[in-house]
Amino acid sequence: MRHGGLISCIFVSLFVLINASAAMGQAFEITSPDQTVPAGGGSASFSATFSIEQVAGAIEDTKGFSMAYGHDSTLLEVVGANPYVPTSVGPLAALNGGTGPDFIQGELFSNGFTVGVIYAFTDQSQVITFAAPLPMVEVEYATIPGALSGTTGNVITTISSASDLGTPPATTVVVIGAGSSAPTIGLPFSITLQAAPPLTFEVLGVDQSGTFSSATGVGSFTGTTQIHQDVAPGDTAAETQGFSLGVAHDAAVLDATAVDYGAVLGGLEGGTGPEFFNVGIFSGGITVGCIYDFQGGSFINFGTATDAVLVQYDTVPGPLAGTPPGGTISTTLTPASGLGQTAVTMVMVVDGQSIDMSGQSASVLLTAVGGFDRGDCNDDASFNIGDAVTLLDGLFLGGLINCSNSCDSNDDNLINIADAVHMLAGLFSGGPLPSGTGTCAPDATPGALGCAVYDSCS
Repeated sequence: MRHGGLISCIFVSLFVLINASAAMGQAFEITSPDQTVPAGGGSASFSATFSIEQVAGAIEDTKGFSMAYGHDSTLLEVVGANPYVPTSVGPLAALNGGTGPDFIQGELFSNGFTVGVIYAFTDQSQVITFAAPLPMVEVEYATIPGALSGTTGNVITTISSASDLGTPPATTVVVIGAGSSAPTIGLPFSITLQAAPPLTFEVLGVDQSGTFSSATGVGSFTGTTQIHQDVAPGDTAAETQGFSLGVAHDAAVLDATAVDYGAVLGGLEGGTGPEFFNVGIFSGGITVGCIYDFQGGSFINFGTATDAVLVQYDTVPGPLAGTPPGGTISTTLTPASGLGQTAVTMVMVVDGQSIDMSGQSASVLLTAVGGFDRGDCNDDASFNIGDAVTLLDGLFLGGLINCSNSCDSNDDNLINIADAVHMLAGLFSGGPLPSGTGTCAPDATPGALGCAVYDSCS
């Protein structure tokens, strides 16, 4: 990239000045520290600060310098306009009462930059010594758009002194004395463009419990599936745009009957929920495909485990019917890919890209309930004066008692007027309540009494 006329004339004059003669004994180095730059978003920008140090000979007053540094043009570019003026820093920025050096100018190229600096142009007493490394200029770099696309690991590149930039090529020298050029080495430095750690999402089943009728095998519960991103300390969770997943179950034990989304998804789009939530329900599993917002304006992060999918399950009655009260059936809900006719995958969408998700199963413990609730003689799921009335009606007026055990309030394996007295004393006189009232259970003290029908504990 060339700019003619005055710019070229000034730079060529500077080149001639600093190469007029070679200084003897003095030598300088230009350095910039190695850097590691985060590039997790597919791009990166950074500043390189170039320092100068005299490394040989008696400490000399300097009046200017020039440098040329090159880089990989397929990966990096120097950010700025032509003619190029980098940012002065340190003692260079402090010259002329803080306005900087008398002259600073250079050129940009696709693969590097040049810069020439004179600080004793009008005032020969304005000099800088470099007994220790002093920062002089700061150069802004950025990655070429798309250069990091598809990379999954760190990218390391080197920025080095160049001898082929400009016409004539600019040299890397420091000006001393009356205009002599001192040998100067521009040391290379490395830039590590650090890829973000891989995003790790997990579909978590939540351990569940439920009940079913010991007599009929009928029961139901809601299964919860969560999503969680494993985020390293100090990092932030990704803004996700949607997901798909599947959850398998044992078709011999469970039927899925309905699928909904959790509260966080329900809060999207002003409370209307995600714009796309497609559900598949079939024997042995469910599938979900979800997009929060087709325009990409809604996001969810899963830095904490978040309820994503809610599934209503019914028990399959046949295999469970006849399980003794208190008996248990264990089964699992397992997040899985490949379910449904279209073999739905488990993926999370971030920046329009799909990221595979792993899964963790949940255990489901189903407990058979049955028996009866002692004291609830009228089978209405509560204990009150109505139960004493039902008992007396059955004892003296021919009323129907389907579950004698539930009316045996004093648990003496007899059903008589003493049970009515026991009920009323517990309700109104501070007497003891029927043993176990308010819970469904088989008879802990079995005897001659039975329980033919008891719907409240089915």
